[in-house]
Amino acid sequence: MLVRIVKMSFDPSRITDFLSNFEANKKKIRHFEGCQFLELYRDRNDDNIFFTYSYWESEEHLE
Repeated sequence: MLVRIVKMSFDPSRITDFLSNFEANKKKIRHFEGCQFLELYRDRNDDNIFFTYSYWESEEHLE
């Protein structure tokens, strides 16, 4: 299993768009072959920073 953590920072004016996009696509991503878990977290010290935290069966499933 592979744990993937992606850190993203956004201009404050784009956060609403990002959150809408993530909400619209998270179910599809969770159903990708090899995806076992996906969550979105927001940095508690900087509201412009987000992390996706996901589990994948293998690195090949990320391609």
